[in-house]
Amino acid sequence: MTRAVAYFGTYDPAYPRNAVLIAGLRELDVPVLEFQAPLPALTAAQMATPGGALRLAAGILEAHGRILVQHRRNLEIDAVVVGYPGHFLVPFGCAVAAFRRARLVFDPLVSLWDTFAGDRGLVAAGGWKAGAARAVDRAAFALPDLVLADTWAHAAYYQAEFGLSRRKLAVVPVGALAEKSATGGARPLERGEPLTVFQYGKWSPLHGAETVLAAAELLRAEPFRFALAGEGQLSGALRAQIARRGLANVEWLGALSPAALRAQALAADVCLGVFGGSDKAARVVPNKVYDALACGRPVVTAGTPGARELLHDGEDALLVPAADGAALGAALRRLLAADERGRLGLAALALYRRALTPPLVAGRLLAALEAM
Repeated sequence: MTRAVAYFGTYDPAYPRNAVLIAGLRELDVPVLEFQAPLPALTAAQMATPGGALRLAAGILEAHGRILVQHRRNLEIDAVVVGYPGHFLVPFGCAVAAFRRARLVFDPLVSLWDTFAGDRGLVAAGGWKAGAARAVDRAAFALPDLVLADTWAHAAYYQAEFGLSRRKLAVVPVGALAEKSATGGARPLERGEPLTVFQYGKWSPLHGAETVLAAAELLRAEPFRFALAGEGQLSGALRAQIARRGLANVEWLGALSPAALRAQALAADVCLGVFGGSDKAARVVPNKVYDALACGRPVVTAGTPGARELLHDGEDALLVPAADGAALGAALRRLLAADERGRLGLAALALYRRALTPPLVAGRLLAALEAM
């Protein structure tokens, strides 16, 4: 039985993956002791620059010192969980776990190499920066007793890429915090009123926002309003595309707080997942999909191997081919019917409640720890 957990490292407590697991463990009456120091506020693109890398290195050193100060002499824990982002703190976490005779759990969420050299293409795949990212990955994945993955597709990637044994991996979905006001169903549209389609992200290639813009262009004469929130790697290029194509049916909302993102999801008629064609996009189920399910909103996303582990086309979501604007447009036309939106919204909320609440997600972690 797991009596207490130390959540450890440079993780962001507000990031959905961490917030859900911490809340779920506490709802299951497992004490969570937090030892946390933030990294400098840098985007992935900034980290890939020499100046950004230096700031990151200095922040990592500072984080070690700040967490060391937080250490408690009388600390009784059964597991040390290095949360996301935390790759650089795994060796420190390993030392703490060994000293406390606790198990070390690493929740990477992503591979650094896969993110920087693969999906985002921010560094050359064969260059020294990519080599450094791969070296950090290899150490971070080798040291823990247990590595978490969000999908079986992602677990298989970790297993193949880092030579991990199957017993060292546990699949724990990301889930989402509960939304008390969620009821599912669909609001009726007035004659001529547009259907609001919402997508958010940090706009890396994984999100496939260009596919959303292609669908918006196909539907420009039909009753649809597209709302895009967030800022990131491709923001400038996406805003330029919107202007160049004259997409008056697309509204750029910019960066929003987590509370504002949740409010937008609740107010939307349809929520979109990801449509990128990268290998990484095929393995993950993004936060935005879990959030939409928790809000009881109809979801349209790419029918990737990762997505199909959770979602069933036509039952609790609509799944379309990746990078296919025409297919996305056709799926959105299907959702002009209020009864179809209502059916999928209710099914989405039911899926969330039976598999993706914080206690259920945290229960998967506890089961994996008990099985060790």
